[in-house]
Formats: sequence, structure tokens, C-alpha cells
Amino acid sequence: MAQLFVPTKHAIALMHRPVATFALLLMATTSGAHPGRGAEWQPPVEPGSWQQTREHLQTKGVITKKPWIFFGALETDTTLAAEYLSNLRGSDSTTTFDGLLLIKRSQADEGASTDWTARPLTMRAICPEGRLERQGADGVWSPYPGRADTAAKVSWICQQTR
Repeated sequence: MAQLFVPTKHAIALMHRPVATFALLLMATTSGAHPGRGAEWQPPVEPGSWQQTREHLQTKGVITKKPWIFFGALETDTTLAAEYLSNLRGSDSTTTFDGLLLIKRSQADEGASTDWTARPLTMRAICPEGRLERQGADGVWSPYPGRADTAAKVSWICQQTR
């Protein structure tokens, strides 16, 4: 016998928000529904607004022209930030790559510029440990802050060079 879906107050509230909210809810519920499938994570499609920003910064020479892979973004009232990677190189149990952070803070932040800031990073994925490291200017590797989905992302990065 089929069950009738009765939306909760929370579900009804979400129905009145933009499609992005639905997409985030969908990603959260589907990733939790298949905990053993983290290795199947893939980078999201680069949204048009981020593609335009990246291409504009490449044309201006702010960032290098290379095939950047969009890895995700954060958009709040005061900050726009996106992560990219390129030039994946595998060796033994690690994959080294060029990382890029694009950041723009609003004028609401005291002393913040409205221009884009590009932060290139040399990074590596430690494949068996499911974690990331970044290389400092002195050449020393240090842990890169992880998030709940870091192990799945590391798995994807490592699979690209195997």
C-alpha cells in the first residue's frame, strides 16, 4: 500500500525558497543515504557566474590560463569564494595539484576590498589517509583544514591519476 506524503512545516517553508535551497537539501539527503558511496563524489558543474568570473580574471592575467576544475563555492552576504584545482600529478600514494581560491569580500567588512583576490596553492592529496595538505612558501607541507566531505573529495582526486 502506497504511503501518502504529508509535508512538514520545514518542507513547506523550503518549497518557497529558491531552487538552490532545494539542490542543497537534495545533496545533503542523498549523500547521507549512501554513506559507503563517498568515492563516487564528483565536482559540481561550474555555475555560469563562476565561469564568467574565472574567465574574466584569466583574461586580466590575475590567474593563469589552464583547465581549472571547479570544486565548490561559498556564497554569503559578505563573502564569495570558490575553489578550483588543476594539473593533477600522481605518485605513489599521493596526488599533487595546483589549487586556487577566488575570494571577494563585500564592503561591509571593514577595510575589505571589493576586488577579487586569487590565492594559488600547491596542494596534495594523501590518498590512503583521505586528507589534504598544502605546501608553504618554505616548501614544508602542512595539513589543510578538512570538512565532512574531504575524504570523498580526496578519493576523487586520487582516482584521476590512477
